[in-house]
Amino acid sequence: MKRQPVLTMVLLNVVLVIGIRSASAHAHLSRSDPPANGSIDKSPSEIRLWFTEPLEPEFSRITLRDSSGSIVDTPSSQVDTVDRTQMFMQPANLSDGSYTVVWRVLSTDGHSTEGSFSFGINIDVMSATTQTTVDETIPIGSAIIRWANLLSMSMAVGSIAFWLFVWIPAIPNGQVVIEHRMRILIWSGWILLGVTSIMLLLLQAATAADVPLFTVITNPVLNNILNNSRYGQVWFARQICWIMLGGVLWFAREDPALYWVALLLGGQILLTNSLYSHASAVQQEATAAIAGDWLHLTATALWIGGLAQFFNVIGPVRTHFASSTQILSSLVGHFSNFIRVVVVGLIISGIYSAWLQVGSIDGVLTTAYGQTLLLKVMLVFPLLAVAVINLVLTQRGLRCGKPVWIGRLRGLIGAELALATGILAAVGVMTAIAPARTVIATRNAENSSLADESFFEMQVQDNLMAHLEISPGYVGENKFVVSLFDAEGNPLTDTTFVRLRFDNLQQNLGQSELRPEQQEVGNIYTAGGSNMSVPGEWRIRMTVQRPNEFDKVIDYQVEINPPPPPSDPNIAMNSPDLERFLALFIAGIAFLASGGFFVAQASPHWFRRTSMIPAVLLIVGVIFLISSLPE
Repeated sequence: MKRQPVLTMVLLNVVLVIGIRSASAHAHLSRSDPPANGSIDKSPSEIRLWFTEPLEPEFSRITLRDSSGSIVDTPSSQVDTVDRTQMFMQPANLSDGSYTVVWRVLSTDGHSTEGSFSFGINIDVMSATTQTTVDETIPIGSAIIRWANLLSMSMAVGSIAFWLFVWIPAIPNGQVVIEHRMRILIWSGWILLGVTSIMLLLLQAATAADVPLFTVITNPVLNNILNNSRYGQVWFARQICWIMLGGVLWFAREDPALYWVALLLGGQILLTNSLYSHASAVQQEATAAIAGDWLHLTATALWIGGLAQFFNVIGPVRTHFASSTQILSSLVGHFSNFIRVVVVGLIISGIYSAWLQVGSIDGVLTTAYGQTLLLKVMLVFPLLAVAVINLVLTQRGLRCGKPVWIGRLRGLIGAELALATGILAAVGVMTAIAPARTVIATRNAENSSLADESFFEMQVQDNLMAHLEISPGYVGENKFVVSLFDAEGNPLTDTTFVRLRFDNLQQNLGQSELRPEQQEVGNIYTAGGSNMSVPGEWRIRMTVQRPNEFDKVIDYQVEINPPPPPSDPNIAMNSPDLERFLALFIAGIAFLASGGFFVAQASPHWFRRTSMIPAVLLIVGVIFLISSLPE
């Protein structure tokens, strides 16, 4: 009863990881037909886009704009049912001219990407470009929810592991009062798991609908997420495991051996988290990436949850055991033996994950993801230092029967918990934003295509001061920001109508117009469009209407220059084959070596409970070595 469920957990997780396909995260445009920045000689029967990751069909779309910025009426875009990395639309006959394709797609881990590119029909689209947006702003609400999710998994799974790998070996006969206290912590983690599951679902739906978190409850997109997306499938699997975990914990009150089954279910919940993590975005080595992420997440949960449960029992052990120093010394010894294996797995999987998601010093120093990773590493070092102090000094003091070390032990583990909470907060931020490798690849693609030629001009007419900003300032899709003030510089918030009309002063292209919409800051109006479709001199006529005032008409003259020659718009997300092989091979050997070392230490009784975690290292090592082989 004690061994079979744990072995089942290991084997089942391996089967699920090997069998799973990439779940996608941060889909970026890989190529298109018609090609971005190109010109074709007739109307295309189809516009097809290829992305680096599979897409969520219900929440991904393409729109087409003409040279005036107006949306072209076309059949709805679709995700290819055979290959979900492809998306297409089939427009009717398009007239000659320039067009801008605007896309927004959603990945199953809750991150959206968007961008645009231009092409021409019998016209040279000199300034066509590809734009991809990756937002590095840290979403505080999302980071908090993800932090709470990590905390709940640690409390539930790590507390159970402490019971099985530390408490039972140190105190085989148990202690009723203390074990009741331990169950309270486990149940607290279970309840928090349920709450964070609901919050994660709302977060995913809010991201898909691009609405505030709690307003999504009544939004039909929530039902679509549950029933028509891969995320919904994984979420339902997590909920089933959560309900089963609650049932097993209830019956484990009478039969503590059921905690092995609870650990199995906890491992499945951790796996569902890895199936929509950043690691699932890596198509080349998705199996190894998901296995590594699951191992890293499991090791984190075992360590931090184990610390929480250890802190939870120190006081009661001192109260209920006459030989409390010897009992605590035994607990420290068993916990140290348990954690050293966990830490080895944590370090190896962490280094591999850093290579996978960051990949360069530039990624560490210049991206929000890399900087947060650096903060996480800075917190890990003192955490390891405190663990060494407990192993070397605290255990020795307790073994010598010195009660003063009980208080020191509680203080040191409390310090470890505080550091661990900070580490989880950093991880919560990292899971809420784009990985550094994605950001760097996108920056490189943008920097190799076009320089920013933003336009800004202020004009004053009577008692109106009007600012016009245009970015990035080249032909194609631009953002127009109108800011209105009175003559003294005070914001004007009573404007009823703002219009921008576009005329090319060198070619007779006809007029087009935009009507910017008022923003929360009442004197700011914004709009987007590809109204400036060719290089040259453009006149933008701004019309402003206010109550009890004559309309104000202000002309701006804008020079739109040809950009640098078009560059390859593809975003290279995959690492070179040799680099990929070395990373997987070295990590696989490290997992095998460390797992083999700890299993050998347990011989000749290698099948006892202390060998279960080293066995996981061995299995993950095999997965990594297999993944390193050429396809």
